[in-house]
Amino acid sequence: MSRSPMVDIILRPIICTIAAVVFRMKVVNRKNFPKGNLILAGNHISNWDPPFIAAAVPRAVYFMAKSSLFKTRFLSWFMLNLGAFPIYRRSAVNSGALNKAIELVNHGKAVIIFPEGTRSKDGNMLPAKAGVGYIAHATKAPVLPFFLEGMDDPKSTLLFKSRFRVTFGTLISPEELESIHQLGGAKKSAEHILNQVKEIRNRYNNERNSK
Repeated sequence: MSRSPMVDIILRPIICTIAAVVFRMKVVNRKNFPKGNLILAGNHISNWDPPFIAAAVPRAVYFMAKSSLFKTRFLSWFMLNLGAFPIYRRSAVNSGALNKAIELVNHGKAVIIFPEGTRSKDGNMLPAKAGVGYIAHATKAPVLPFFLEGMDDPKSTLLFKSRFRVTFGTLISPEELESIHQLGGAKKSAEHILNQVKEIRNRYNNERNSK
């Protein structure tokens, strides 16, 4: 699969403008982006997450989306051109989505993965699922953790009570993840990745509380 070039030429600038002007989105550590294959992993708090992460990332990205968004021919065409591919949440394995993510990463693409596997309804992080660890092990790709804030409450942002924020952490090397995988498998790797996301959150909260 391939994203439409129109996404970057037309849609991406529109989303970036909306993010900056309407939601005053702040992006921290945007410079931490390597070239080549990459897994982006972070918390999932809203259906708004994928497009605004894409706006924060200085390169083309692909991401999983719930299968209901691919039900009609037009929706399927639109989502595929955005760089999305379906995940069937009622399936225990979702091997199709995992294999597609692996294929994309192995072809040098950047893929967004949510280690929790689903959206948190209260903002608290859910336990990590093994999927992101499995993808990292299969591709030997580095993982860039990120932490999202504000996307779950866009009304507060519009009222200037908060703002959208994407904070990127330190790149996790394939060697680090592989050593963890050898000790505890994909689940342990996924937990390590999610712990890095929590560290970003904790640092941000400490900085905010110290002001």
